[in-house]
Amino acid sequence: MTASEGARHVSAEKSSCIAASWTKPDNIWVETAWTVLEAASDLGDILTIEACQRVIDDDSGGDLPAQSDMNTIFGFLDAHAH
Repeated sequence: MTASEGARHVSAEKSSCIAASWTKPDNIWVETAWTVLEAASDLGDILTIEACQRVIDDDSGGDLPAQSDMNTIFGFLDAHAH
């Protein structure tokens, strides 16, 4: 085994360990919608609650969320992150 082959082997082993230890959420939009839904419910923000429910419903139907619903969710996060 040459030095470069050895380096590639070690690099590949490290990469596979990193990839194996990090799990990506199934759908980041739905994860965000569930989190915001909880907070919006606590605050009684009906508009945001409805947007979150549509995003969750769209995902369960195999569709992408509407941009307007995501804008509402991100607006809620922006308004309450400070």
